[in-house]
Amino acid sequence: MSNNGLGNLDDLFQSAQDDGLTEETLDLVMTNLNGLTLASVGVPLDQLASNEVTLAMNIIDMSGSMAPYAADLICAYNDDYLAAMAGSTAADDILVSTILFNDQVELFHGYVNLPDAPPLVRRVYNPDGSTALYDAVATGLTNMVVYTQHLRQRGVMVRCVALVYSDGDDNASRQAATAVRRASQELLKQEIYTLGYVGFASGGIAEAQLRRLADAIGFPEILIAGLSHAELRRIFHMVSLSTVRASQQQGTVATIFA
Repeated sequence: MSNNGLGNLDDLFQSAQDDGLTEETLDLVMTNLNGLTLASVGVPLDQLASNEVTLAMNIIDMSGSMAPYAADLICAYNDDYLAAMAGSTAADDILVSTILFNDQVELFHGYVNLPDAPPLVRRVYNPDGSTALYDAVATGLTNMVVYTQHLRQRGVMVRCVALVYSDGDDNASRQAATAVRRASQELLKQEIYTLGYVGFASGGIAEAQLRRLADAIGFPEILIAGLSHAELRRIFHMVSLSTVRASQQQGTVATIFA
């Protein structure tokens, strides 16, 4: 099994097993691999500015309940997340990827250098439909695992930060939360992955329910937030600062909401 961008996938999966991932987790990865994912998972090795990189994955809810907040989220993502990281001293060391999801999961773009990251626009971020949270997280973890192993095989040191932003319960996924949680727990044992969940408390959903959702997918760092313009700006700015900090840490597990 091979791919032009990633080399031999059988070798890649063997290296993942050597790093401690079980067949059950790799089954989740295999289930979520598809042509689009493989074609756009990340930039080629010769386009990396550093041999130490931080992969920043965003998994953003685009279901119908997010529609009233679309303009504010777009603004916060573009100005307080992308632009803030691009202006930091760690800009060359961070690659960013974003997934959008409602009842379908869309890879907005694979891992790219910050100057090449496209901004969110209303044509792209157009909330509608229901919430396939588990499917979206499974896709995000798949992309992260595949590209991480590809880079590590070639001597690149990698840190990974995955953030989920969602305001509701899963009501559309085909995949079980238990499989996602198992994969998350295995990745955390490698001590290069940071997994965070931003639960937006809106529309009557209780904080306790949001915390249960984060636990269901195995994301230990949890932040309950609002959806006002100021709150969205605060959250995305916090994540940008934390991602920059993670890229500069040596020998310790990164945290996001600290």
